[in-house]
Amino acid sequence: MIKSDDDTKHVEPRILELHAKDALSRKIVSEGSIAFRLQETGWQNADYFGRPRQEDCGRYNDPTGEFGVWFGAEHPSGAIAESFGRVHRPKSKGMGVVLNTTDLEPYDMCTMSMTRQLVLLDLKPCLSKLGLTIDQISSPDYRLTQAIVKAVTRLPDRPFDGIAYESRHHPDWRSCYALWKKDGDASLVSTTQMTKLSRFQISESGSVFDAEEIMTEILGYRITD
Repeated sequence: MIKSDDDTKHVEPRILELHAKDALSRKIVSEGSIAFRLQETGWQNADYFGRPRQEDCGRYNDPTGEFGVWFGAEHPSGAIAESFGRVHRPKSKGMGVVLNTTDLEPYDMCTMSMTRQLVLLDLKPCLSKLGLTIDQISSPDYRLTQAIVKAVTRLPDRPFDGIAYESRHHPDWRSCYALWKKDGDASLVSTTQMTKLSRFQISESGSVFDAEEIMTEILGYRITD
């Protein structure tokens, strides 16, 4: 396998080459589409495009800090998995994530609406074109995915508004989103509702699921009183 440092060096020229051939896979997200973001309580909205210090950058942050990045998901399960799966590690192999009901209290589930049609790089179908594997982009080393973000944000005329990727902690068919904007750009998302995670509910296929049911029945977490 090619070393991560070598992959990082080759990401930008390969992305430029694929872009010139119109060969980068796209995911179109319609204006008004709903997405979900989990965040700590205490904020007035969830329209936050973060620019952490380079040493604190996450997997899909812009390592230069020029672009702020908003993280969310197509479904609440993805938003929960990306937050709780990262912070609350399984206590031992085979146990999965174990939580207390009080662990839900510090969080809001935020329902978001896309302010216009978005064009996202659909990362998973691009991997073979980039000569990469899922293992590489989901490894603890974030340099490769940050190099992808750095290259795609700087394509001529900025054809992409972000990246659609699969959750590392709950890889189902739904997407997670990393959307980006520079200072002066209009926000790509608007907050429509913020609900305490412990009181959050979603209606699907005629059934209503609350956050605990999403965590236990979909994500397989254990929740104790």
